[in-house]
Amino acid sequence: MKDFFIDLKQGIVDMFKGSSNDNLFSLNGRVPLKRSILFGIQHVLAMFVANIVPLIIVFSAIGVNNTPIATHAMLSALFMAGFGTIVQLLVGARLPIIIGTSFTFVGLFITIGLSGATPEEGYYTIMASILVGGAITTVASAFAKYWTRFIKPIVPAIVVLGIGLSLIQSGANQFIGMNDYTPGGVKLYLYIIVAVITFVVAILWQILMKGVWKNLNVIVGIVVGYIVAVCIPGMVNFSGMKINSITDVLSYPSFIDLSKLNFKLVPIILTTVCFLMALVEAIGDTSALCDAGLGRAPSNRELTGTLVCDSLNSTLCSLFGCMPLTTFSQNVGIVSQTKVVNRFTLFVGAVFLVIASFFKPIANFLYTIPNAVLGGVMVIVFGSISAVGMKMVSENGFTQKNILIVSVSVCLGFGLTLCTDFFNYLRSVNLAYLADVLSNNVLNMFVIAIILSFVLPDNLGEDKVKEVAQEEPKKE
Repeated sequence: MKDFFIDLKQGIVDMFKGSSNDNLFSLNGRVPLKRSILFGIQHVLAMFVANIVPLIIVFSAIGVNNTPIATHAMLSALFMAGFGTIVQLLVGARLPIIIGTSFTFVGLFITIGLSGATPEEGYYTIMASILVGGAITTVASAFAKYWTRFIKPIVPAIVVLGIGLSLIQSGANQFIGMNDYTPGGVKLYLYIIVAVITFVVAILWQILMKGVWKNLNVIVGIVVGYIVAVCIPGMVNFSGMKINSITDVLSYPSFIDLSKLNFKLVPIILTTVCFLMALVEAIGDTSALCDAGLGRAPSNRELTGTLVCDSLNSTLCSLFGCMPLTTFSQNVGIVSQTKVVNRFTLFVGAVFLVIASFFKPIANFLYTIPNAVLGGVMVIVFGSISAVGMKMVSENGFTQKNILIVSVSVCLGFGLTLCTDFFNYLRSVNLAYLADVLSNNVLNMFVIAIILSFVLPDNLGEDKVKEVAQEEPKKE
């Protein structure tokens, strides 16, 4: 215990020591607030809306959206994202990680929620499953240094590639405005125009600006895109900004009614499986983050810290009534774009998230940002994650074995998730839980890659190459 507090003190001292603009590209040390606020909020803007989208999807499906349950959960999600990020920065991985609500659990939680006699019962079954599944995964994560050693280097590379591929559809939908478009409302082409303007501004800013400020291309693109969107009638919805009483201004996170938690064996088992899927994504995100921002692989301590804190924070989420957290791929993409890896800068952004959870107008204002604006910069950010995955694959070498692992993982692991008729069939024969598991391309690619990495021989195809090489001089 003494060693833990010594290590904790050192981590805090390292993050707050000194103050220099040069620290922006260093893991430790303070950055003047003039810069740290801008670069920190850039990370927050990239994940803010996505942090509540999983909640909206699940709550709408199970029938508790626009209820006190949903309002409480969304504010709690902001608080836990900020608090969880601070824990990761100070205690956990101590890497430039931003965490937020995970998309991994969406399909499963819809199935669990709909299985309840009432929407409220389904909701509390979800929360009970998170509590138990998160606790189990926290214990497993504490021993990560023992089981992660069996994961060969090509596997995290494929997982990162899978994460990038999983975000492509989301980024494209945001870009063309499909998430906001409704027939009879703002024309679809106007959303596309806003996205293109946001995209062009972000690109031009990075090309034309000099020095460190060029790395603010994401936030600049969002600001310009938002201004353009405001000028188009009906594109920005300010209805959520109305203030009628003090309760519309101030709020505070609180526990849900824990006596209503509904523990069921099958949902708990499947939620635990989904937590293991989230660990796979966290391993990939951490590997990509270190590769893109620090030019190295994560240490055992960093990897263990990431997994333990993600799992522990997710367990706490069940007490506050929101969904599990995970390392956010969007922010990995920003790090790969800007190379800003300073912990203090992200700490400032995390504090902003916590403040937003107490002051509703701040959160409500950020919720007004149209998806087309976010999509204009997310296509860059999401694409960069796939690029990092490709880079990691190439660094492992294009041996016959690695080529085969990548080929099968992408074609079967990712390709399977495109077979919508197959998943419709599974649900029609009461195999919705199986459909939810198989629809996660990151898990599919991980399982295929890790099996093939052990089954296939390391010298696959090399003997034949040597035979051909030995025969060629004889032919001459």
